[in-house]
Amino acid sequence: MLDLMFALAMLVAIPLAIARPFAAYLLWGWTALMVPTSYFYGFMAGTRINLFLALLTFTLILLGKVRWKEYVNNRVTWLLLLFLAHASASVLFGYSGNPFNLQYYVFLLKVMAFALLMPLFVKERLHIHAMVLVMVFGLGLHGVLDGLKTIVSAGSHNMYGPRDTVISDRNHLSAALAMLLPIIYYLHLNSQKRWIRWLFLGAFAVIVLAIMGGRSRGGFLAISVVGCWLVFTSRAKMKALLMVVLVGGTLLLLAPEEWTSRMNTIQTAGEDESFVGRLMAWRISSALALANPVFGGGFHAVQIQYVWDMFKADPGLLGFLDLGVPDFGAKAAHSIYFEVLGDLGFVGLAIFLVILAHAIYSRFAIKRLVAGLGPSFTWARDLADMLMLSVLAYLVGGAGVSLSYFELIYMIVMLMEMLRVHVVSASNRQIVQSKTPDRAENERARS
Repeated sequence: MLDLMFALAMLVAIPLAIARPFAAYLLWGWTALMVPTSYFYGFMAGTRINLFLALLTFTLILLGKVRWKEYVNNRVTWLLLLFLAHASASVLFGYSGNPFNLQYYVFLLKVMAFALLMPLFVKERLHIHAMVLVMVFGLGLHGVLDGLKTIVSAGSHNMYGPRDTVISDRNHLSAALAMLLPIIYYLHLNSQKRWIRWLFLGAFAVIVLAIMGGRSRGGFLAISVVGCWLVFTSRAKMKALLMVVLVGGTLLLLAPEEWTSRMNTIQTAGEDESFVGRLMAWRISSALALANPVFGGGFHAVQIQYVWDMFKADPGLLGFLDLGVPDFGAKAAHSIYFEVLGDLGFVGLAIFLVILAHAIYSRFAIKRLVAGLGPSFTWARDLADMLMLSVLAYLVGGAGVSLSYFELIYMIVMLMEMLRVHVVSASNRQIVQSKTPDRAENERARS
């Protein structure tokens, strides 16, 4: 039944997408985050709806429905192209016999294609808000469903993301949902109708419970960063404080002992086998990068057994830790930093960090410009704050998961850039308008 309902919805949506290329682009992004086919078990389960919408968007562009001359030139486009070019070289020079190399490179191409096309579609405030809604109603649905299951099961629900995706693991999904929380809070702050504000606030609380239900220590640290930031820097500090106290208090009262025990292991991470295993993976990833400093070993080379064995006794950058030689097989890097370092080398990691740092820089540039634009651009300051907080949540939550090539972070970085470009354009228009009366007065004086 669910398959049939979605198929009928697509029959309505696709003609709209053909008529409005921006709608095709939004549907492409929504299906990338939502992965609706992961909920199907009938005739729609094997469909490639996301690929179809991506091809539809490109076809509409090639047919001239969207003109390339309208592309908004920006800095992030060049940074992403540089990152993609470097990744391409890493694939060519990476270790042979690596089935992950081409697999993750193709995945990165898809992710970059969506982000790089954003300046062609997202220019005005309406477009920016549409992208925000795509993120929330795409990824957020997973969090709401898992949060409700956590409540109904009194915390015993075991959370998993969409199957066969980078967020299928509960730790990965927890980190991804933590990134989404600030964006939901932005919608809560800036929605006009009270019932809609309460709806987003409820979704925020339920997703927090979903993250806690996932028992992810990285997710817990990420939402802690989100909560502290909202309390100390949000425009609505008291509201944020009340929300954090209510959600945190409810969690502490209702949390099962299993969750409490899991979070307590943060203090004794050095004695935790799982954490020690991650340290081993980080050490080997760094050793791999030291041997291949420019291009790294290729995508997820550390997970190839012969590559793992080649470097498992190497001290790498963590030689100061007495870890010994691992007696287990190859593991994932379990960190966005060490994942990129091992995959793409020190150069690739530097480009990756510059991309993230640029988003943080843009927040301060936007805040400075908005100060001169008046209260009508308060929404832009709020969104810049929340997008930067999403990046910070990613930097913290991603420290323990392999989530370097996840769509959402590149959407956020490019959306922050589109917001900056929009605010810069508005500021320039204001400057021109303020000078126009003076120019006219000078011309009258000369005559």
